[in-house]
Amino acid sequence: MSKLKFLFISLVFVGLIGCAQNPINLIEKDRSELTQQLYDKLINIKGEGVFIGMQDATGYGVGWKNDNDSSDIKKVTGDYPAFAGWGADYSSCQIARGEGFEDARYKIELFHDMGGFSTIEWHAHNPYGGNYMWANHPDKTKNVVASILPNGEKHQDFLQQLDTLAFFFNTLIDDDGKKIPIIFRLWHEHTGDWFWWGRANCSVEEYISLWQFTVNYLSDEKGVNNLLYAYSPDRFKSREHYLFRYPGDEYIDILGFDDYGDLCQDATDIPIFVEQLETLVSIANEKNKPAALTETGAFTVDGKATMPENDWFTEKLLKGIMHNEITRQISYVMVWRNANTGHFHAPYPSHPSVPDFLEFYNNPYTIFMSDMNNQ
Repeated sequence: MSKLKFLFISLVFVGLIGCAQNPINLIEKDRSELTQQLYDKLINIKGEGVFIGMQDATGYGVGWKNDNDSSDIKKVTGDYPAFAGWGADYSSCQIARGEGFEDARYKIELFHDMGGFSTIEWHAHNPYGGNYMWANHPDKTKNVVASILPNGEKHQDFLQQLDTLAFFFNTLIDDDGKKIPIIFRLWHEHTGDWFWWGRANCSVEEYISLWQFTVNYLSDEKGVNNLLYAYSPDRFKSREHYLFRYPGDEYIDILGFDDYGDLCQDATDIPIFVEQLETLVSIANEKNKPAALTETGAFTVDGKATMPENDWFTEKLLKGIMHNEITRQISYVMVWRNANTGHFHAPYPSHPSVPDFLEFYNNPYTIFMSDMNNQ
């Protein structure tokens, strides 16, 4: 660790990082140097290529674990994905609970040092118990979102999670003493009912207040300026549906969505997938923001993540993205994780989809880590 990096982290420890003064246009105004550079990269890549990423890209995969330098994608292609997704409170990462900081920091620094970037989603812990799923909420008479907003009975529990996340984000410093940027994907898939912050489990006003409070608290109170905030509902039917509960342009940097269903086994909904990409990119361009497919993957018709179609990457994912000049303008796409032979979203060595994935990898439009220095 360089002396400058040590000094910067020390300043964070004693609370000397300055707070932002103005929440309006805060996201754009107060981005750290490298965070602005990442944002510009996402804007400038539109129509020129698409960054390819994977959730939990290193650390474990099909048939192996405990290796933060290894990756199933690297085993297949000899190259890392352009970026990696991690969980703030999910799978192998629990940084919102104050656990696994060094492990998470190593992975994030690895991708940063190679020229890539990282995105973090937050399957936020329910302060009443259970986890992020509404079905596991132990007391469904309690509105979790209302309870964690100011004056709610669980507000302090929520602040503790935010304080822990802020501490982690503020200590992501590279060897040049610069803060490492993160795409932070908050309160995702809110158009569904499965999470406790979902459509049926809180009001429109409560959801928007939750989003705005989260951003303002991290920025104003904690001086976190190395985040790009990504908005990502589940698949949608219209422009109005996509913008349902949208918290406002000043709180959003990246417009994305999650879509598994329209690309699943034997799906005939590719035109619907294309239509969603067109709507997404059109909204993003109006707002001068990057667009992204923030989660996707190949499921069987009965919901198993086992890549049943060996040409899924070229014949579904890439074909949809390359459909026309509008759909090609998404900046990045991320497939979900590889856990074992019963749950995986990228090929591993010996899987029959490897030839198709290599064709996908070699397509000039798909950007992996070895391409990043040219961006």
